[in-house]
Amino acid sequence: MLKINKIQLALILIILIFLAIKIPQIDFRYGDENIYFQMGNLIAQGQMPYQDFFLASPPLQVLLIALIIFLFGFNIYLLKLIPILCLIGSAIFIYKILASQKEKLAGVFASFLYLFSFLILTTSDYFSGVHLTIFLCLVSLYLICKNKPVWAGLLSALALLTRFYAAPIILALIIFILLNKNKRKHFWKFLLTSGSIFIGINLILYLIFKQNYISDVLLYHLLKFEEQSRLMVLQFFLNWDWPLLILAGLSFFIIKIKKLILPIIGIITTGLFLYLFKDIYYLYFNLLLPFIAILAGLLLAKIIIISLNYQKYFVYFISGGIILALALLSFSHINFYLKDHANSARIDYIKDLNNFIIQNSNQEDKIYGSFEIAPLVAIMTNRQIVGNFIDTNNKTFSTNMFDLTEREKILAKEKVKFIIAKTLVNQKGQLLELGGFISLNFLNSHCQVAKTYPIKKDYYSNLLVVWECRF
Repeated sequence: MLKINKIQLALILIILIFLAIKIPQIDFRYGDENIYFQMGNLIAQGQMPYQDFFLASPPLQVLLIALIIFLFGFNIYLLKLIPILCLIGSAIFIYKILASQKEKLAGVFASFLYLFSFLILTTSDYFSGVHLTIFLCLVSLYLICKNKPVWAGLLSALALLTRFYAAPIILALIIFILLNKNKRKHFWKFLLTSGSIFIGINLILYLIFKQNYISDVLLYHLLKFEEQSRLMVLQFFLNWDWPLLILAGLSFFIIKIKKLILPIIGIITTGLFLYLFKDIYYLYFNLLLPFIAILAGLLLAKIIIISLNYQKYFVYFISGGIILALALLSFSHINFYLKDHANSARIDYIKDLNNFIIQNSNQEDKIYGSFEIAPLVAIMTNRQIVGNFIDTNNKTFSTNMFDLTEREKILAKEKVKFIIAKTLVNQKGQLLELGGFISLNFLNSHCQVAKTYPIKKDYYSNLLVVWECRF
């Protein structure tokens, strides 16, 4: 029978509380995830990324979605459970990484701080791919700690095949191996395994999809420029997760540098990525968080260990104080998350919208619209998106990957039936923001407003508009 000690029991309790908070929040939401759901749906039907539709990432995430849809059909609850399970897996491997260094107590603290950081609570409502990427990276880190370089290399390659921004963490792992004399002997096994798998699969993808693959996953990102203030994104991160950063910083004063090497390297490499990459979002700070949580966890555990040198009541006082402080911090994060962010970007009227599309169109009619909702409607109404233009992010036009004039010619030629757009209107109902995927001139020339839905709470928009077009 499996024996569970108090520390493991604490970790299980932390995970159960996290699940109790996150599972009720699973819902249809505006966001990038709807792009990946539709892409996975098309792959499950036999279509190919890079060939039949534009995909700006390596294929692992959409292949996983395709497998789930192929086996179980489109199930929003099952799909959105994946990032939650990835986060739990990440927390477990943060614990295991520290436990392998005989720091089990620090592992529990780090896992708690990781799961109940405001960053994790807010970004885990979406299947964005970042949480799967980090989970695979952390498994790879753990396998290196356990001297299994071949398996670590495999997991690192899979992380890179999910998102290329796994590279800063993989680089941190390589530097850690080279600096650690006990791990240095594993360097070539790790590098050859990860390199051969990653390069081999990318070569196969290039041979199949030719220039399309290079343009989609590499050139597109190189053409991006800063559209959102890097300072504002950083400020939002600091506003809510500053206690974690303070704890991580204090660890340098009381923890031996030998134990801090891995998280320090991770913070440096991921920090450089966040500084150098032009198109940064709040989501990307997830790359930093495991390393920050590890530093903070080591600090808290060390404080309790130091207190053991004093009288028994002092240990209880210190331990109780830390637990109380963590409880208050997590309660603050959870409370604001549930009160504010958990209810943001929900698509409350998805059934009514789908019924409207179904009742007012034939199955061969095609739709088009905002990447945050049109792909979801396409799946649920069994309607095709014109030209498989699933990702209509403004950057696909601002980087000149696609031309709006040419796009609108195709929309007219294909006789698009409905165009669905998240918009921003003022109190007078005047349109303030439409999005770069369609022009107002096109809408005025060919379409008329058929349906509107007020968006109760969103980060950018306040009205969903459905235009019906006639040619």
